[in-house]
Amino acid sequence: MWKFSVLFSLALLALACGTAMAQAPDDPGTRKPSITVTGTGEAHAQPDFAQIQVGVVTEAATAAEALKRNNEAMSQLIVLIRTRGIEDRDVQTTLFHVAPRYKYDKEQREPPKIAGYQVTNEVQVKVRDMTRLGAFLDETVSAGANQVRGVSFGVAEPARLTDEARRKAMADAQRRARVYAEAAGVKIGKPLKISEQAGGRPGPYPVARMEAGAVSTVPVAPGEQTFTVNVSVSYAIFEAE
Repeated sequence: MWKFSVLFSLALLALACGTAMAQAPDDPGTRKPSITVTGTGEAHAQPDFAQIQVGVVTEAATAAEALKRNNEAMSQLIVLIRTRGIEDRDVQTTLFHVAPRYKYDKEQREPPKIAGYQVTNEVQVKVRDMTRLGAFLDETVSAGANQVRGVSFGVAEPARLTDEARRKAMADAQRRARVYAEAAGVKIGKPLKISEQAGGRPGPYPVARMEAGAVSTVPVAPGEQTFTVNVSVSYAIFEAE
């Protein structure tokens, strides 16, 4: 019994020592003095491509007739798109829809009756030649498109712009850390921790939706896109000499 008590006491002592050693790094006395700041960086660029949703909506007494008319109009539209130098990889069908049109009794005495059918076919087109965008929109409507779901813009190399914003964010964080350190009478050392926070990375952003025949010439203003990065940096600090 005596031996068991001694062994049990030694085991508890070893466990306590191990726990103390494991917790030692969290001791505030062992932490290096530091300062944490947040830096912000931005990179700007003009969009170098545009995306448009363009399509044809047709109606007829029967679904077959509405589909036939839609196929004819869409075929003309696709031919135009290809003759304007748009590559196949930049054209994608995004919507195909066949639905009945109902006629409702104003006095609500009878249930709705099918009055015809509507067919919608839309494609998403990426236009890489921004100088041709306005003319291209005009031409699609002239070729038979009667629905354009707005225009959106984007940049082809967002990673390059995001990296530029990251470098600016780090420079901003270092500048702020030096200001605080100087005011506190200390100096900053190497970064101890760097953490990137969620920032603004624009994707293609919408501009407007246009119905066919709205304007004779389409003015286009692509504007500018901004990539923003926020970074939190902890710097070691030490007393100034």
